[in-house]
Amino acid sequence: MVEVLKGVRVVEVAKADSLDTEVYVLECEGGLILIDVGFTPTCKDNIKAELDNMRKGWKDIKLILITHAHSDHIDNLVEVKELTGAEVMLGEGDIGSLKEQTGVEADMGLEDGDVIDACGGIEVIHVPGHSKGNLCFYLRRHRLIIAGDTIFGDRHRNLYAPPEKYCEDVELAAEGIKKLLNYDFNKLLLSHGKSLMRGAKKRVEDLVAECA
Repeated sequence: MVEVLKGVRVVEVAKADSLDTEVYVLECEGGLILIDVGFTPTCKDNIKAELDNMRKGWKDIKLILITHAHSDHIDNLVEVKELTGAEVMLGEGDIGSLKEQTGVEADMGLEDGDVIDACGGIEVIHVPGHSKGNLCFYLRRHRLIIAGDTIFGDRHRNLYAPPEKYCEDVELAAEGIKKLLNYDFNKLLLSHGKSLMRGAKKRVEDLVAECA
């Protein structure tokens, strides 16, 4: 549970298939935004502990953004939505999968280039392959990309394309990483792997070259 930037918190929630898994809490002008919800009761408890540290509660979360509809990112959604009353948004391509897996109907589907008017502007980047609706979120104010599972990492801050066993189309997922280079960023947050808080764009350029 770390505030990596003012108003940007990374919450380590559990391990999924032996991988560390993180969700994110953004402190925005209109309330908190939670990005992904985890998949076990421990995940939910760790989010609650971070809210307590912030002297906030579940009802302070006004929006839930989902990077993609894989179980380790969405299994707690029913409970968290009930606790928060928050709107739920995710990529258009994953709306059906979210409903099928959780029973939750998204309040809005997001498309490439959409901008959420919060935290100085959160731009939606659609990078299909890991899932049909897989998203990254670009926080202009911080020159930060929240990559979700678009890129994987390890404890040594090495970066990798998403492994084939987790992807609907592994080649499309690897090819799509280069799209991130269209953005002015120097920080990168991953769902599985350590955050890069400087020099991230160069590291992603190197990864794109490796995937070519």
